[in-house]
Amino acid sequence: MAIDSFDLSRALNSQSYAFKCWENFYYGNNTMGIDSKSMGEIKQTWKEEIPNWQANALDDENAYEIPDDDFDNAYKNGRQAGQDATGYDGKTGGTIARGVGDATLAAAGAVGAQVTKSVVSKAATKALSTEGTKNALTGAGVNAVNNAAKKGTQLTTQEAGKAVGKSAGSIVGCVIGLATATAYMAKKPNKTEKEACDKLQDTMAESQAATMSAQEEMAAMGEELMTLSDEAATYNEEANEQIEEEKTEYDMYMQTYTALKEKAESGEQLTEEEKALYTEIVGLLTESGEVIQEVQDDTSDTVTTIYDDMGTFQEGYDYAAETVAEIQGVTDYAESFDKTTQTMCYVEGAAQTLNAASSAKSAYEAFALAASGSWAFGATAWAYAFGAMGAAGAVMSGVGAAEQFNWAGQVGTEIEARKATQDLNAATNDVYEAEVENYDGWMSGVEDLELEIPDEIEAPEDTSLPGETATGEEETAPVSTGFGLGAVTEENDKKKEEEKPAQNTGVS
Repeated sequence: MAIDSFDLSRALNSQSYAFKCWENFYYGNNTMGIDSKSMGEIKQTWKEEIPNWQANALDDENAYEIPDDDFDNAYKNGRQAGQDATGYDGKTGGTIARGVGDATLAAAGAVGAQVTKSVVSKAATKALSTEGTKNALTGAGVNAVNNAAKKGTQLTTQEAGKAVGKSAGSIVGCVIGLATATAYMAKKPNKTEKEACDKLQDTMAESQAATMSAQEEMAAMGEELMTLSDEAATYNEEANEQIEEEKTEYDMYMQTYTALKEKAESGEQLTEEEKALYTEIVGLLTESGEVIQEVQDDTSDTVTTIYDDMGTFQEGYDYAAETVAEIQGVTDYAESFDKTTQTMCYVEGAAQTLNAASSAKSAYEAFALAASGSWAFGATAWAYAFGAMGAAGAVMSGVGAAEQFNWAGQVGTEIEARKATQDLNAATNDVYEAEVENYDGWMSGVEDLELEIPDEIEAPEDTSLPGETATGEEETAPVSTGFGLGAVTEENDKKKEEEKPAQNTGVS
């Protein structure tokens, strides 16, 4: 079952989707149907990321898989939910024993006609000694059979022996046939299990809907996670590009700054334009450093937020895994008895079919014996009684056989639903394992994102040129004339007065 259709164009433009394709191709049995040529293009496009993908794939531990204890608890909850829905504990020991017993008893009735005269008395007495057989007969019938059994042990003549041998089959067949049919009607074997299977059909339909929903939710989560992963990678890539541009400009500014600084320090006077450029460069150097730091902080905050958002999807994957575990618990519970129930319905149906046939045959023989007027055992009175017993057993077992075969078919419907649920749930588990592996890779990919922060991007500490004050004014040293400070000051004032331009008075 393909996880989704393959889109080469998307794989060449989305790093997170490309990873998903790569993971599926090499480690997911290529359920996406990716051809080798397309995978070659993917690898060529994302060759720088392949080592990280390989490291993630070779890591045996997946921190995002549901813990075993949580899975086991969900599985147990699923089994318990199945039992609660049906009210059946799922134990099949009694069902099997009961079915085997009925089949054995029916078989005994079928071969009753071949019981020899030496064991007729023993067989009849044993059949009548069981509480179930006694309860199945009327008082007159019990007395008749008891009398027949006693007389059977007393006959010693060859003719009597022949009569005993001839009638033995009908005696045992009618008694066992009615007892088997009556016990069936009283106990209704496989009914509880069949009704449990009926209730499970609704449970299987609900489970199929739940497991399909889990697949759809994981697919939706995968799409959203790929979007978030790509956003984080895009933010990081754009930030690195911006930082690289800022660093290039910073280096250019630093070259200009250094050249002007060295020129000034050499004692050469800077022009006014150079002084202005120097001042501007100092500001740009400071600004570049601040921009790079701001980009770093903003990108780190954004990527961290995206990573945290992606982390919230862990709960969704855990829920999907719990759904798989619960459904597995339900289906395992159903499988523990549904197939056995169907088999035992067939066994019981066969037993009742056999009993119906043997009872009918025994009843026919008994009625024939009664009609023959034979003197053995007082013939007519007891023969009719046995014949009625056999006929009743045949009818009831015929109804029971039809009922059991019908139940087997209905249980078969549940079995097919259970198998379909198991197949869907297995597919959901495959999707879970693939998606949680992708999730691990996407999370690791965001974790591994790095900003390429350059060294030496701080603003220059010394921003003044040699021979200037911090304000940019030229430094002037006092001129010593040997006449004291006052004379120097007076001389400087005189020079300044002489250098003043003539004022424009507006007179021509």
